[in-house]
Amino acid sequence: MGLVVTLAGVAGVGAHAAERSVTEEDYFANVPVVLTASRLDQPLNEAPGAITVIDRQTIRQSGARTLPEVLRLVPGYLAGGWNGANPLAAYHIPMDDYGTRNLVLIDGRSVYSTSYLGDTHRGMMDVMLEDIERIEVLRGANSAAYGANAMFGVINIITRHSADTTGGEVLLTSGDNGIRDRRVRIGWGDEAASFRLSVGEQRDAGYLNAYDDKRLGQVNARADFKPTLADDVMVAMGVSYLDAGEGDSDNENPPHKIRTRDSYVQGEWRRQLGFDDELKVSASFMEDAKEDFATAPNDRATRATYPIPGAYFTMDYGGLGRRANVEVQRKLGLSDSVRAVMGVGFKDERARSAPLYNTSEWVSFRETRAFGTLEWRLHPQWLLNGGLFVGNHSRAGTYTAPRLMANWLLSPEHTFRFGVTESIRAPNLYEYKADTRIYTDVGGLYVHEYAATGGVQPEKLLSKELGYVGRFKDLHLTLDARLYHERMQDVIRTKLYPHPETNPINGRRSRDYVNLTGLSLTGLEYQLRWKPFSATEVWFNQSVGHVKWDDPGLEQHKERRPPKHTTMIALFQRLPANVQLGVIHERIGSMTWRAREDWMPFEHRTDVRLAYPFRIGANKAEVALTVQSVNGPATFVRVQENFQLARKSFLTLRMEM
Repeated sequence: MGLVVTLAGVAGVGAHAAERSVTEEDYFANVPVVLTASRLDQPLNEAPGAITVIDRQTIRQSGARTLPEVLRLVPGYLAGGWNGANPLAAYHIPMDDYGTRNLVLIDGRSVYSTSYLGDTHRGMMDVMLEDIERIEVLRGANSAAYGANAMFGVINIITRHSADTTGGEVLLTSGDNGIRDRRVRIGWGDEAASFRLSVGEQRDAGYLNAYDDKRLGQVNARADFKPTLADDVMVAMGVSYLDAGEGDSDNENPPHKIRTRDSYVQGEWRRQLGFDDELKVSASFMEDAKEDFATAPNDRATRATYPIPGAYFTMDYGGLGRRANVEVQRKLGLSDSVRAVMGVGFKDERARSAPLYNTSEWVSFRETRAFGTLEWRLHPQWLLNGGLFVGNHSRAGTYTAPRLMANWLLSPEHTFRFGVTESIRAPNLYEYKADTRIYTDVGGLYVHEYAATGGVQPEKLLSKELGYVGRFKDLHLTLDARLYHERMQDVIRTKLYPHPETNPINGRRSRDYVNLTGLSLTGLEYQLRWKPFSATEVWFNQSVGHVKWDDPGLEQHKERRPPKHTTMIALFQRLPANVQLGVIHERIGSMTWRAREDWMPFEHRTDVRLAYPFRIGANKAEVALTVQSVNGPATFVRVQENFQLARKSFLTLRMEM
């Protein structure tokens, strides 16, 4: 939704944060300070939602090459993608192939695509894992703080302050399955003015039996300034290029190449007006461009609806999207027991694509918004948090998203949380204005594929939850659990309907985007972190859940069915000679990312990473061997096409100067 709310702000780490004297120890203690749930910095046990924090050391120890692989460490999250070039993560249930119901923030900048279906998986490629300070993942709805896209989770990525990355870094990775990665980073400056430039490239061959080779290029720059003791300024910009294979054996999506370019510029100014009083102004501009064009022979004799021998049809899903966003926010302490945050914002979102919208003109919408959160400590053991987001959308109209949550601090080590949240997802431009046609080289129009009437309404989610955060000091153990029931209404889907331009050649009708059905989600998830020794850390996640579609047909066909249970266990161990061992084992129950024909059986996956740090003169270095899916290839996502997740081994050399 285009928010620019830098939730660790310019700081990235506590040493650079002016607000409330937050320190690095606060963030990485057993009860870390988090900023994602309500836009207020607060201890994890006082946040109005369940949050998982992953720091940069854990990201490195996981052996992950992509952000969705990192998110496997979060209870309830599923990592997948319709092919290996388009990895994505879904919370609870894979509602689509694009992650449109996740809000993904990079230093407060929302990264979903404007031009097509609001996908977030491409935006996740805008950041390099090595530049991340930490990731805060709010598990659950949070439109009360962030508006129309924060329906199934908020993934808040906070990059490192440029003053913490002075010097240079070189990273080289090589392995099987076509893995060839390289990265260079240079940083300079001091606490008054500091700068970072990161350049990287990733290559791999994707899934087995799929046409999805990937080459991803990334350039990111960040500058931080401190003109006065009370002011902090951050400016960031970047561009990412993806060149990847797409398609399968089905002639309706023939193998071809896609090329995308995502670019952005953002800025933020913060002024500390008092001990508990801060003003923040932020702005961003983003552009996403995509080339996705293919031709295929219209010669499949098995379909009587293709009566033109020798003809070719063309498909084109390319386009250009732009989003401009500005926001003003004020955080302040109203008394010793009451804190508040309030703000207003505006965004303009537009797309241009003759193939998708049947016009060379821009299609667009605008949104103005106001939001606020009030935190009231009415008793040393009781904390109330109320939030409200009001948006005025030029197509969806006015909507509200409230939240009321109570935290009962039974003791400093044990907290119970309960409350209710309402969230929405506003339809994207394609769902409002799609007008997509496919043509043959003879005979003209082949099919009017999508013809949206624009009558679709926002999706709604009512979420009720009971949470627990416990810290057992003597055992060096923490436990975070969430029990939830969520009711989703007006789920947006496509539906065939009689249309005046129905193709007389094949009799196929156009599809419209409509609010077709609803569903209910009930489940329990928990995360246990145990540090029995200073050199040993164990993570243990489990989630169990059940989904029920209101539509009997979808229920019978097991449409978009998540696993009933998932388990993840991770061991991070420091061995003699400071050798680092990381092992992640994941067990996922049978599920489908799509419909029942792509039903995935029960799968398990084990990743192992072994790293040895050393020095070359005064420079730090590390060599690491990572093996993903040690247990071998596994059927993945597209079962009918026999797509498989390959076993991958790769060696990484890293040097810091």
